[in-house]
Amino acid sequence: MGVLGLKSYIEKNKEALKIYHFKNSKLIIDGSSLYHSLYFNFHLDQVHGGEYESFEKLVNRFFTNLKVCNIQPYVVLDGGNDTTMKKSDTLLTRAEDRIKRAHALSTGHSGEVLPILTNCVFKQVLHKLKVPFVQCLAEADWEVAALANDWKCPVLSNDSDFYIFNISAGFLPISHFQWKEVPESGKKFITAKLFNVKNLCALFNCLNKDLLPLFATILGNDYTKLDKGLFPDFSTCARSSVATRSAVRINGLLMWLSHFPDQKAAIKTLVGMVNTEHSTTVRITLDQGVKEYRLRASSIARFFTTGDIQPSIQGPLQNLPGWMLKPLAEGKLNAIIINTLTLQQVRLTFPVENSQLPSSNQTSRPIRQVVYGLLLGTGGPGCYEVEEYDRQDLKLTSSRVPAILPRCAATHLHLDTLWEAPRHLHLQVLLDTLQVSQQPDSLCVPVNLQLAAYVTCYWLKHAQPEPKAELYWALLVGLVYGELSREPKRAKGIDTSVMALTNHKQDESDKKLARTHHLFTVVSCLFFWLHRLYNGPLVHEAARRMKSNNNPESLLADAPYPLKLFRQLRAAVERELGDDLARKMRMGTGAGHARELLSTNKDSDLSRMFEQLMHEEEDSDDQSEGKAGNHDQIYKYTYNIRTRHKKKSRTCARDPKSKKHDRVCFD
Repeated sequence: MGVLGLKSYIEKNKEALKIYHFKNSKLIIDGSSLYHSLYFNFHLDQVHGGEYESFEKLVNRFFTNLKVCNIQPYVVLDGGNDTTMKKSDTLLTRAEDRIKRAHALSTGHSGEVLPILTNCVFKQVLHKLKVPFVQCLAEADWEVAALANDWKCPVLSNDSDFYIFNISAGFLPISHFQWKEVPESGKKFITAKLFNVKNLCALFNCLNKDLLPLFATILGNDYTKLDKGLFPDFSTCARSSVATRSAVRINGLLMWLSHFPDQKAAIKTLVGMVNTEHSTTVRITLDQGVKEYRLRASSIARFFTTGDIQPSIQGPLQNLPGWMLKPLAEGKLNAIIINTLTLQQVRLTFPVENSQLPSSNQTSRPIRQVVYGLLLGTGGPGCYEVEEYDRQDLKLTSSRVPAILPRCAATHLHLDTLWEAPRHLHLQVLLDTLQVSQQPDSLCVPVNLQLAAYVTCYWLKHAQPEPKAELYWALLVGLVYGELSREPKRAKGIDTSVMALTNHKQDESDKKLARTHHLFTVVSCLFFWLHRLYNGPLVHEAARRMKSNNNPESLLADAPYPLKLFRQLRAAVERELGDDLARKMRMGTGAGHARELLSTNKDSDLSRMFEQLMHEEEDSDDQSEGKAGNHDQIYKYTYNIRTRHKKKSRTCARDPKSKKHDRVCFD
């Protein structure tokens, strides 16, 4: 992401980054960069589908600390893909890389893969905290820089493109933003490092700052990939003190550009260096690359101040109906909608799963087809299709997927009036898509868990290979835990070892939840807190323990309310299953009811999690939700969980005698 090699070069140059005590200011935040940094820097679970409860607490504390320092955040999030397709090759390369990283994690090796619901959870927390944010129609980088210049405040991000934008108040890299370490007494501020283009230009003979976009274009970024062989070796211009090969190239190019008064002169010289047959292509590429960094007045400032959306939209984005623009900006509709309507193309995400099995996206394909049908219509067989990019083994593939509408929607739901259709029709579309018959008021489960019950039904009936009973039980216990986090006192008596599935089938359940969330936002029939519906490490522990015991209720035997909730969920789900499948899910595959459950390790990470859950309500009268003491527990728990997983991974990867089957993290 950003300019090739520039981030590491700047961070090694002490004169380019200045220590800064940040307070009493507006701050424009690159939302995607922030939630990636928070999730990865605190080593939250990536292997088991996500650790959303801990992530939600991290986001809470981050914005609490900003408020303490009188920092007013404004978050800007990416929307759909670039409709000009200039980044198409870059996006495809990233998708291929994610497949490889997910496979590496699944086999016990290192890698980073963001769980698929992280973005949705992040937006829900922003809504809850009333943090101003906007979801752009396209990528957010340019809007972030333009808004920061309009409001004369800095940008917070880790994207190296912000070393190129001429942002008057500067750029604060997240990697140097010490938001956890606010002074306990005296003046409140966050220690950071501030970058300003004038400091960088001063190091290179007072380089004209307008030449930095040209520098980024030549070096290579997400939009342009010039053939380096067309130009001379700029590293010969580098200062002798520069060490690494990448740093030599960057330093040499900046030194070479410092001899030109402006962009026009530099571009003329560069075009003159290449063969005549390439000169036109080079000139066009350089001109386009420079334009990507040219700032104008922000188009999202009005949304933050008055709630109004951008008055005029150009190009393929005109396909978006007017009623949809504000819900998209507010993050109430998912960006998959933009890509479907403007490009009829969707690049799917890839969870950590057994890559020897078919992609879990295949199970959720019928759900996506209904989303496509609601957005595009059907117009007869084969009339509307969406190009989907998915995984086949370890390769990125594409296929044409037809849009489909349930019978109840074909004549009554149309895109232009979709938001105005009656709620009962929206709900019927949802039930038909998930192939369930029970209405929400007949489920006999809490409203917060109705979505989860429906998705579990769909998962059990459609997942291939067929899920094992212990995975199903573990998922239900995880839902019970999530519901109890709303009412900690009612958790007393529950066994303190519960859940998260390392298995491919559980990744499918997590994926169904994401795709059904997209459908829910389109038909607007329910709202639910995602961070309470799934806790990866917890579900994994429950599945491991239930594998050796065929009585899932033994985990909850001493907890009347959790046991009642578990039974309600189980009954609601199994009423939707066929007789054979329901019998399999009731009987399980373990050693029998007589086997005793393994004793609970009171010192385990999961034990501490449940103990913390039970104590939170008792302590609520003495400590507010934002106190540091509670949040420190998040970090303590997080590091312990990560250490445990890393130890396992390294053990698997290090033993050269271990067979491939033994190294795979899935059953």
